[in-house]
Formats: sequence, C-alpha cells, structure tokens
Amino acid sequence: MAVLEGEINVISTSSGWTVQFVAISTIRSVGDNIISTSCLYGYTSKLGINVKFIQGDDSEEQKNSLN
Repeated sequence: MAVLEGEINVISTSSGWTVQFVAISTIRSVGDNIISTSCLYGYTSKLGINVKFIQGDDSEEQKNSLN
C-alpha cells in the first residue's frame, strides 16, 4: 500500500471504526474535547473524550460551534 500511495509509513486497519480510533487516540486523550459531524462512530465517550456533534460538514457551522 505504501508503494502504491508513494508514502513511507502506512497503517492498515480492518474497519472504519479502527481508523477513527487510531486517528483520535493518537491526537487526543482523556478529558479532551472535539467537534465532529454525526458520521463519527459514537464510542469516543468511553475513551473519556467529549464530543460535540454538529449536523453536516459545513465549515461555517463548524466555526460557529467553537463559540
């Protein structure tokens, strides 16, 4: 996969949930807060990460959610 994509480091996972887990747990930890669309699989709260869900993927709505 790395050769096909022209990359050096690649992680392969067996499911979309695993991709989300790896991505979120790499950059966030217990007590952190994130903003996500409703497409995020809902188990981040079990990791102690608080999630504010917004509708859609409109960047203006995302910016307004930070206020």
